[in-house]
Amino acid sequence: MIETAEEFVRLRTSEDPDDYNRAAREEASEATWRDVVDRFPEMRVWVAHNKTVPLSVLEILRKDPDERVVCMVRIKRSWARAHPDDSARQGTTADVTP
Repeated sequence: MIETAEEFVRLRTSEDPDDYNRAAREEASEATWRDVVDRFPEMRVWVAHNKTVPLSVLEILRKDPDERVVCMVRIKRSWARAHPDDSARQGTTADVTP
């Protein structure tokens, strides 16, 4: 489990593929995700990319000013299940780049 915002940033920016994969797949508490979102705006797209990020954090990221973050949220399966009319999965995702 990812314990802190700093740990997430370290994992995501690491050149070690194992660290990078942990950042994409490992869980963190909602408080940790919110801390990353608040303190490291450049990491928001990677928070949205994480396979385990909770819907409550995706709700925050859906309103992000960075279109890459918004697109990443909208292509997630968990978002599509919770918000089927706001999902890029309705139609094509060819124009969405994470």
